[in-house]
Amino acid sequence: MSLYLFNHQQNMLSLTIPEQLQFQLSVPNLSPAPNPKLAAKFEKLAASMEKTVQAKLHPAISRQNITARRTRIGSGMREEGQRLALVQNWLEQLAECHRNGNCPAQFAGITNRLQLMDFATIYQWQHERVDGHNYLQNAFDRCWAIVGRLALLGVNTAEDAKAVVELLESLGTSPKIEIDHAIEMAQNLRRQANFNRVPDFFPTPAAIIERMLAIAKIQPWHKVLDPSAGGGDICVAVRNLGVPNVHCFEIDSDLIEALTLFGFAPHGRDFLTATPRPIYDRILMNPPYSKDSYIEHVRLAYHWLIPGGELVAVLPNGYQESRIKKRREFSDWLDTIGAESYPNPADAFSKSDRYCAISTHLIHLRR
Repeated sequence: MSLYLFNHQQNMLSLTIPEQLQFQLSVPNLSPAPNPKLAAKFEKLAASMEKTVQAKLHPAISRQNITARRTRIGSGMREEGQRLALVQNWLEQLAECHRNGNCPAQFAGITNRLQLMDFATIYQWQHERVDGHNYLQNAFDRCWAIVGRLALLGVNTAEDAKAVVELLESLGTSPKIEIDHAIEMAQNLRRQANFNRVPDFFPTPAAIIERMLAIAKIQPWHKVLDPSAGGGDICVAVRNLGVPNVHCFEIDSDLIEALTLFGFAPHGRDFLTATPRPIYDRILMNPPYSKDSYIEHVRLAYHWLIPGGELVAVLPNGYQESRIKKRREFSDWLDTIGAESYPNPADAFSKSDRYCAISTHLIHLRR
């Protein structure tokens, strides 16, 4: 038997309904009347899933120091996120079909998300397991719990289940929910750098980066530099503003590889050895603090700014009142060029990917 329906682009699709489904269903193989109430329910369900889907696809545990256990947990959460994203897509497609009155009658018994979750599980078996078909058949042979739930919808064999999944897929394009393996590798390298305690690598917390961006007022045409990019948090945040010209320096080999995987082209050498060229509109930096090296970094970075360019840096508290000559001279220099200072929350870096109890502030200066 053939069934004709239209997808969301109004292209006619011709589907062959397997005999197994035809005789199992007590309703005719015709599209029911429009059902705006069920359509609205499915749309609401799909929208309510978005936050959970994103949290599963990008689990917070994957940003913690890498361990075998956390890697397994993160992988399982991403797999669940893929399944939820598939169900979300099907809910959206079924909502459109119910609203237009062209929903295949085979789906008349589907009224909630949990019913679709079972079909999403079967979809993953079929597409992600080498033995997917045998695994599905084994589920029916051994009467797993999923089989009992499918029977309530008139799906009594492995072939019936496969046919329903194929029909669900035909309703519209499945979501592209593939994990970017380059990004995954980059995140693993970042976590490894945390685990190895790479000197002076303390990722800038997202809340501080937001404040830096607000102060810098970066425009898409600006050329931006991060002189000590670390794992790329600042660079990625700037690029997400639509800024294509984001440059950076980094000396740790793992972090250089991570930055490259993120799509940047880091200068793989110490920023302090580079000859300044006044070519940047904005410089955003979280420089290294050990041995007061932030002082040299900020002083040098200032000379990479074009006239009118601006620099925002995260600096440790305390040098302003220090009796150490180097720190005192740095504080006087900042005052001379009119740098502005903005305090950060005292515990800001305790929320970083690598805990640090130091208190900091932001400086904003113009050339």
